[in-house]
Amino acid sequence: MALDLNGVKLLLWSKNLGASFERTATLGRQGFSCSPGELRPALRDFGFEAGPEQFKRIFKHPPMTSLFAEEFLHFLGAKELQSVDISDFEGATLLHDLNQPFEARHQAAFSFVLDAGTLEHIFHYPQALRHCLELVEVGGHFLTITPTNNQMGHGFYQFSPELFFRVFNAENGFTLRKIVLYDYLKTDAPFYEVLDPSKTGGRTHVFSPRPLYLAVLAERVALKPILNRPPLQSDYVQLWEQSKRQTPEANTRATSRLFRLRRALNPYWPYWLRRWKKALYYARVYGKPNLRNRRHFRRLSRTEVCGERAAALPVEQKLR
Repeated sequence: MALDLNGVKLLLWSKNLGASFERTATLGRQGFSCSPGELRPALRDFGFEAGPEQFKRIFKHPPMTSLFAEEFLHFLGAKELQSVDISDFEGATLLHDLNQPFEARHQAAFSFVLDAGTLEHIFHYPQALRHCLELVEVGGHFLTITPTNNQMGHGFYQFSPELFFRVFNAENGFTLRKIVLYDYLKTDAPFYEVLDPSKTGGRTHVFSPRPLYLAVLAERVALKPILNRPPLQSDYVQLWEQSKRQTPEANTRATSRLFRLRRALNPYWPYWLRRWKKALYYARVYGKPNLRNRRHFRRLSRTEVCGERAAALPVEQKLR
């Protein structure tokens, strides 16, 4: 787990959107793999300045040891900093099994909680996610950076955007600020905004030759029980609602006709025609499964990402 240039950009973006790093918890002790040559222009693009001594501190570490992200997080405003891990092999400050709930004193105690590659390794993912979200205070933010495609074997799981659209809502006391997709192997990757499947009317499918990551920023807006009711996938909810609005007689007649026709024709269709029919169905319902599909994705310009600010923040931020 290490913050590369893309991770750094996401944290700077979060800061500009109003996230406070004053009391930060990281899931796992975060390494820092962004180079000085990458960090300088990133700070400039997002409107930050670091003095020479502060810049030096970010990259200072004893010889033959790993570089960690604590100084960069202090640069972003962290005054209290905890790193959570089940083991102290990397020097975590709070030893805890994320499968288990945190003690009451940690509940709603942090202004920022960062998951930059940990939760996909936790077996009881829904419980672990709830435990980590409970750490966030009202007005605080949670940022997860997690595999979504082409990383089989990396952890226990890789995730669909659908999950986060259904979790971060008013029922759970959260609002979704940003959800973007990017190429994990690209050093300075463009970000693609992911659109909500409940609004696009279809599942968010994407095939890619390279691993893709999701970054999700959410803000806690109320102290409510988290995930008391399991989320439901939006396309099924829509189907169920449509079914309820139909009269039983009309629903039975339509279903009966469709099923009878399919059952009558299916045995006589050649295999190539069945495959063609399936391909046409997927193309009609989901669209092309790539990032150029504007029904599901929107590429964000560098100006949109670097120039966006929360209303209460000045355009220029100077951290000395």
